Amino acid sequence: MRKVLSSAAVLSIITLAAAGCTNFDAAATSPVSDTCSAAIQTQNEAWSNPESSNEQLQEAELRGLQECKNIDEWSTAVSYNPGSMGYDVLSTEEAANLVYMACESGDAENLTPVCADAAGRGYLN
Repeated sequence: MRKVLSSAAVLSIITLAAAGCTNFDAAATSPVSDTCSAAIQTQNEAWSNPESSNEQLQEAELRGLQECKNIDEWSTAVSYNPGSMGYDVLSTEEAANLVYMACESGDAENLTPVCADAAGRGYLN
């Protein structure tokens, strides 16, 4: 069973981001390596498959956090594959602002390159 954020939680995140209350730097668009792209595409496929288990989703998300070299590359790849986070459309900045969800569920200790970079830049505070 997939964990889904309530509409109220999503709206509050969007409201806070739009109001400027969040402390995120604007994500930079970055070139995406083949390994990062493949990992995010696999994550997209997992999210698109209604039969994917939570374990399969977490494994796919962790692979993306490991294969992408930093938050910029990850958020660019996710913006090209918004289904990888369960969305229809995401900008690079919106994707970067959602990195806390992936890091919280897949790498709470910030050991992957993406989560370590995101933590260092204040995205996970």
